Amino acid sequence: PAYKVPATGPDVFPDLFADLEIAEDRYIAAIQTRPVDAKSRRVVHHTITTMVAGEDPGDGTEDGGQFIVEHASGKAPEIYPDDSGVLIKKGHKFKLGTHLHSVGEDVNAVVEVGMKLHPVNKPPKYIRYSTHHGDPNPDAYQSLDLPAGQITRVEGYTLHTKPAKLIAWQPHMHIRGMYQCFELIYPSNPSKVMKREMINCAHWACSWPSAYHYDDDAAPLVPAGTIIHIISWHDNSANNKHNPDPKNWVGYGDRTIDEMGFSWIGWIDLTQEEYEKELAARKAKREARPTQQQQ
Repeated sequence: PAYKVPATGPDVFPDLFADLEIAEDRYIAAIQTRPVDAKSRRVVHHTITTMVAGEDPGDGTEDGGQFIVEHASGKAPEIYPDDSGVLIKKGHKFKLGTHLHSVGEDVNAVVEVGMKLHPVNKPPKYIRYSTHHGDPNPDAYQSLDLPAGQITRVEGYTLHTKPAKLIAWQPHMHIRGMYQCFELIYPSNPSKVMKREMINCAHWACSWPSAYHYDDDAAPLVPAGTIIHIISWHDNSANNKHNPDPKNWVGYGDRTIDEMGFSWIGWIDLTQEEYEKELAARKAKREARPTQQQQ
């Protein structure tokens, strides 16, 4: 899909549509979204792709859609574990909810979505899910409070009600973001103490976000009731070379000059039996390692 972005003006958020040209329901094994050329890359802030039954008729009755994939500048393809995938249905469309900004010249922004599909009639064992995790307060856009001239720490929490394997982590902030960490808070044990485990931290590059994909034997396993804790640091001072106006307060918002602070987490749900089996297998592998090294 394409959209003409004017040389000057406010950020725009057009919805672009593309037909899914498949003869039957299929499952995605890998997917990539990309602006097709250098000019398109300059104006595309992000794209959220969902699957919908049709285009919005304008009366508010549009299918809410199933989330498929998010794209931000520089993001690599998402390659799912071999036994997982995302369902797409024949007769549906992809809706690309885009965020575009002007760069001083007219740009015909073109965005592509490419997919590798699982073989026909061989659905994967697991459905791969992905959503926001750790929004400071998903019900209050004014919850992100970044005073002028200082660094601010922001936190958010998301509960997982089922056992799961976390397969990907992608920080998301805007131009004042500087650093983000991803921590697990496990359910309380008989002593009523909730164990915390820091999983990863990463420096944030506003012009080139990265998604981190875990090897299968290193992907975090979480029991039901685990809380994912996302910690973000924003630099709203003159020390941040990307900051357009360090003298002003900044809050939560969709525009490039606004801010966000959350993570995209990709995961697959497990049964309790699957969770316990994989946990035991990893423990056995760790315990066997010293013996193998001595041989």
